[in-house]
Amino acid sequence: MMDSAAAPPIETCPNCSTSLLGSHCHECGQKKIDANEYSLKRFAGRAINDFTDLESNKVFRTLWALILRPGLLAVEYLAGRRGTYLGPLKLYLTFSALYFLFAWTVLSEVRGGTAQRIARHPATVSMAKQRGVDPNTFADKIQQKAEKYASGLRVFSVLVSGTFLAALYFRMRKYYVEHLVFSLYYYSFDFFFKSLFALLFLVSAAIGLKLPSVVLNLFYPMALIYLVFALRRVYQQKWAMTMLKAVVLFACETLLFVAVNIGGFMIAYTFV
Repeated sequence: MMDSAAAPPIETCPNCSTSLLGSHCHECGQKKIDANEYSLKRFAGRAINDFTDLESNKVFRTLWALILRPGLLAVEYLAGRRGTYLGPLKLYLTFSALYFLFAWTVLSEVRGGTAQRIARHPATVSMAKQRGVDPNTFADKIQQKAEKYASGLRVFSVLVSGTFLAALYFRMRKYYVEHLVFSLYYYSFDFFFKSLFALLFLVSAAIGLKLPSVVLNLFYPMALIYLVFALRRVYQQKWAMTMLKAVVLFACETLLFVAVNIGGFMIAYTFV
C-alpha cells in the first residue's frame, strides 16, 4: 500500500487558489510560478520580450496607425476588431495626461509665457496686492490651477465634439458613441502631435537653437489635413463634402479649445 505521506503536495493557483493540473490554471489562465521566476535572468528576458514582441504589445502598432493612417483606429474599433490596437478611452487618457503634464506649460512659454502675461493683468495685480503676495508667484499659481481645471473640462469637450459629429452626419443615423469613438481617437492625435511640437522646442533649446514661435502655427494645417483623411476613412463620403465638413468641424473644435482654456482660467481665478 502506497504511503500517503510520500504523495507530492497539491499546488494551487496564486491568483484564484484553484488546484493546478498543469503549467497554467484552467480557471483563470494564470501561469504557474516556478522557483526561478524572479531570477534576474528570467526577469530581463521577460522585459525584453515584452518590449520587442509586437503581438503582445499594442503601443507601437497603435502609434503607427494613429499618426500615419488617419481614422483607421476608429474603423477597426467600430468593426469589432479590438485586439490589435489600444482602445479609444485608454489612448485618450494617456495622451491627455502627457499633454497637460508636459506640453501645456512648454507651449505656453513658447507663445510668450502665459504666467508672465497673467502677472501683468490688472486683476492679477489687484488680487495679489490684496493677499500680500508677489504677482508673479500668484500668476504661477493661477496657471497651475487653470491647467488642472482645463484638463477636466477637456473631458467634457470630447462629449461636445461627439455632438458636433452627430449633427454633421445626422443623415447616417449612427449611434452617438460611434461619433464619440472618432472624437476620442482624434483628440488623442491632437494631444500627441502637440506634445511632439513641445518636445521639438525643448530639444532645439537644449542644443542652442531657438525656434520662432510661428513654427507652432504649422500644427493647424497639418491637423486639418489629418482630420479630412480621418473623416473620409470613417464616414466614407465624397471628398468635397468631407473637406467641407472637416473645415466646419475644425473651426468648431478650435473655438471649443479656446473656450475650454478660458473656462479653466475663469475657474482658477474664482477658486485661487
